[in-house]
Amino acid sequence: MRCSILCRLLPVIKQTSYAIMGNDPAHGWPHIERLESLIVELIGKEGVDETVDRCLLYTGLYLHDIGRNMPGKRNHALKSASYAKSLLETLGVPESCIGDVVHIIKAHSFSLGIRAETLEAMILSDADKLDALGAVGIARVFHTGCTMKRGFDESIRHFYNKIIHLPKLLYLSSAKEIAGERIKIIEAFLEEWKRELG
Repeated sequence: MRCSILCRLLPVIKQTSYAIMGNDPAHGWPHIERLESLIVELIGKEGVDETVDRCLLYTGLYLHDIGRNMPGKRNHALKSASYAKSLLETLGVPESCIGDVVHIIKAHSFSLGIRAETLEAMILSDADKLDALGAVGIARVFHTGCTMKRGFDESIRHFYNKIIHLPKLLYLSSAKEIAGERIKIIEAFLEEWKRELG
């Protein structure tokens, strides 16, 4: 484990994240809990239990969306990465490990378009995108639309502009398999939406 110091710090990092993230079902702590389950599933299906640095991966998980609750218009992943760097420096984490966490956080972002270069970054990126698909993904789009005061039309455009493209951005074969099922739910929903509106 290349960043074993994070194993000792993980309870503190998790508690910090829990305190800041809030209960927003789309991007708050419920999102983190869903990703925890997806991460376990992906690690098992990929057979990488012996090679993945779980402490590094979970540090990235707990901090990847924390910037959403911070002021400013900057991309949330950049804010999250900046906060993570500051927090981990304060906790005495070596610079090399901080760099790994920052990469995990930045690489999960759809809009930044940064390619994941490590197994941990690939797993988090894939899990995050899977959570945006299927029935949960539909609920997330409309929940976020309500909080942003978006109308139905704008939310539907979000499916076409982003959500339906997510399966093409996945790294792991097991994630692609899960996405294959979940994207069918999105496509069926969009077809039904068009049918009902004539």
